Amino acid sequence: MHPSRHRYHEIIGFTNIFKGGTQKTSLLRREKQVEPKIPLVGIRKLSTVDYPEKLCMDLTIAGCNYRCPFCPHEDLIFHYIPMEKTDPDEFVKMIRPRLGFLDGVSISGGEPLLHRELLDFLKDLKFNGSLVKINTNASKPKMIELLLEKDLVDYFSVFVPGPIGKYKKIVNYNIDMEDVENSIQMIRKSGLDHDFRVKPVPGIVDEPELLEIANYLVGAPRFVIEYFEPKKSMDSACRHLNPYTEEQLREMKKKIAPFFNETLIKPLSV
Repeated sequence: MHPSRHRYHEIIGFTNIFKGGTQKTSLLRREKQVEPKIPLVGIRKLSTVDYPEKLCMDLTIAGCNYRCPFCPHEDLIFHYIPMEKTDPDEFVKMIRPRLGFLDGVSISGGEPLLHRELLDFLKDLKFNGSLVKINTNASKPKMIELLLEKDLVDYFSVFVPGPIGKYKKIVNYNIDMEDVENSIQMIRKSGLDHDFRVKPVPGIVDEPELLEIANYLVGAPRFVIEYFEPKKSMDSACRHLNPYTEEQLREMKKKIAPFFNETLIKPLSV
């Protein structure tokens, strides 16, 4: 069994225990502490790179349905239950006096749209004048539809793990590809600013795969190439890969640039 597939079965087993209502998870909570409805586990109070042309707070919400072997956020998938979390209501109080200097928030994960309670949180943020950028893997079209209907988002950033035909193999999850494609089409037709992000990984997403993705998304306003960081990979097999060099990524960028209005390479470690 592939290492990442083994991990997938492990996490499914843990998730079933958690959803089954056992009391084991209560041991991980402080006495009398109420767990926030949204696992808001990270707050960066000032970012100049996570929301294009905006100053924002960068929020991290744990939990993800994908198991990409090159994912650098294993802790947000397997180990977030005992993490310290910020109550969303307290965060709204924190950001309210800063809006004006800050433009808004960028919310990433994990996959934030796994949590339906996010809708109320975004309503509070928008009520207080915050712009909202959502980073998503596009696997939850019903949530995306609600966000658009209720005008709760200003910018979408969609992570694309690979070509449409190779999604299931890469993410190690029986994803409904119709859901992904519907989400992408909704975002593209929404009129909202958006981008698509891809991480070239040797042996998984090489230049032919990148060109295939670019051809599928041709005409998008912005396409972002991300660096692959082997040492942080969830699957140990990926930790021994040699990442593409900056020069190689620049060459890839040149080849796909004609497909999009803007093509970027996101700086490492931001």
